[in-house]
Amino acid sequence: MTDDRHTLENNLAALGRTHYALAERLAQTAPAALEWTTTKSGDLSAAVLHDGKPRQLASRFDPRKEAAQLIEPVDFERNACVIVLGFGLGYHVEEVVREIGEKGFSLVYEPDIAVLRAVFERRDLRQLFTSQRMILCDDTIDRSTLTRYFDGFNAVIAQGTQLVTHPPTRAMHAEAFAEFSRLVTDTLAYCRTTLATTLVNASRTVGNLLGNLPFYAAGESINDLRNAAKGATAVCVSAGPSLARNIDLLRERRWRDNVVVIAAQTALRPLLDRGVEPDFVTALDYSAVSRRFYENLPPLPNVTLIAEPKAHPVILDSFPGPVRVTQCDINDIVLGKLVRPMAGLPAGGTVAHLSFYVAQFLGCDPIVLIGQDLGFSDGLYYVPGTAVHEVWDCELNRFNTIEMMEWQRVVRHRSHLSRHEDIHGRPIFSDEQMTTYLKQFERDFKQASQRIIDATEGGMPKAHAETMTLREALEQFAITSRPALPKTQAKLDPTRLSQSVGEVQHRLDEVRDLHRSSVEAQDILEQMKRNQQDRAKMQRLFERMQKTQRHVADDLGRAFYLVSQINAVGSFRRIKTDRINARKQAAGVDKQLLQIERDMDNLKWIIQSCDEAVTVLDEALRAMRQRVGRKPREVQHV
Repeated sequence: MTDDRHTLENNLAALGRTHYALAERLAQTAPAALEWTTTKSGDLSAAVLHDGKPRQLASRFDPRKEAAQLIEPVDFERNACVIVLGFGLGYHVEEVVREIGEKGFSLVYEPDIAVLRAVFERRDLRQLFTSQRMILCDDTIDRSTLTRYFDGFNAVIAQGTQLVTHPPTRAMHAEAFAEFSRLVTDTLAYCRTTLATTLVNASRTVGNLLGNLPFYAAGESINDLRNAAKGATAVCVSAGPSLARNIDLLRERRWRDNVVVIAAQTALRPLLDRGVEPDFVTALDYSAVSRRFYENLPPLPNVTLIAEPKAHPVILDSFPGPVRVTQCDINDIVLGKLVRPMAGLPAGGTVAHLSFYVAQFLGCDPIVLIGQDLGFSDGLYYVPGTAVHEVWDCELNRFNTIEMMEWQRVVRHRSHLSRHEDIHGRPIFSDEQMTTYLKQFERDFKQASQRIIDATEGGMPKAHAETMTLREALEQFAITSRPALPKTQAKLDPTRLSQSVGEVQHRLDEVRDLHRSSVEAQDILEQMKRNQQDRAKMQRLFERMQKTQRHVADDLGRAFYLVSQINAVGSFRRIKTDRINARKQAAGVDKQLLQIERDMDNLKWIIQSCDEAVTVLDEALRAMRQRVGRKPREVQHV
């Protein structure tokens, strides 16, 4: 028993460094009664009593050989992530962690924590927990926690994911395995969507960021909004179909004067059509199509647009009221010595997420959500009255109604639809994108210190949020006047605007220099590849390469960071190449040759990204010079 206790303590201490909560649960759990034996190979094996019969958890003859056979079908070159269903005695987990190495990622699910505790008492498993790239979870795992685990490994997971199932555990816990497999499938879809968005939009994102430099360099930030409405009730308004059920309540002054209304840009027009001016509008959309949300709007001097700098510049230019922006690293790098302290917000998947983060930043509590269906309630996409419906006006007739066009939009993506139950227990369709957004909300709600209330009155149920009607929420919480909110000046600072032109020109010159240096480095690598056997020549080439690298590191750091943000695809390829090369090196392939070929491919992508960076910096510089000579727009508060 003394040896068992010592082994358990060592294992729990190692696990606790990265999985403290699980280590605590294991420490408090009574171990399962396993029947341990020593095999012919000298390793431990064990059986557990299940349904009145002993179930062997590993081979009685050679558990390590059995483990190697279990993971033999896994293609570790094509898959950087392995998800293991069932810990068993841990032999196959050790094989997976060893094979996948420090360039991959593994997640292990064990539904029977009592068995896990018993194994921790007898087998020394400390080596498994020396890396943070192996995550162990039990039956308490939920969607938001799994999403958080996966968040840092999206690029690794997207390189390929394979499941390994421990047969004895599956036989005993088939239902738990099926439920966890569904959870993993949904979360992997979220990871793929997140990474695909990053890869596809990298260049567009940088272009939008630089296009918004005038507001970023010379406009207002969100700094003075921090806790400006501490303790007040926030109502975050989205444009889901269910918004029509309760939006009119915000017209009543007894409610409106006591809450902070934060609207996603899609919900702005439906609110204004009902005579409700929100306090804030949020925007982060990449596309110029967002201009539609701001066409033909009246002046809105008392409505502040809060925009992530990655939003399309047409949004900030079109909004007929004051604008505030949030912090972003790329624009800080571009502004160089002109950078100023600026508060940021978490990255949101949608404007609805951004609205929620704004409410948290303001210090609001509780936070009430309406119009957040995250599904196609009543077969509709949006609440009636959005800008999208105005675009469709010319196509409407007695044979083609708004409802028909909404349903056509839904079923156009039928391959991505999934059937669920809404908060009323009625069937509802959602799609992969919206279930991804739901996962992010549920993760945020779980971590929030505020009280979260889903008053959508329709749509998908949301974990970690209370469900009630909007009227119930307003009657309970909107009972005192909310604080006065800081006013926002719409005029850009002309001095900072003029100075920022010079900083952008410096970054443009540095990117052009980086392009020249990358072409030179590419030539050096080509010569290295041809002259690997000539030590004297290789030494001279190494010295030339080191000189180029020092120039980039010492003089072009800002330019390299900017280009790296555009080079998302190249960075993804490098991660994958490094992992595959590590396996090739283990098989005896020449390390130097692999590094040269990897670096040549990487430089190709850097050079291409330099060209894109020059284009977007040129466009930003041109727009800023035009704005320097433009009469500043004024917005009078009333």
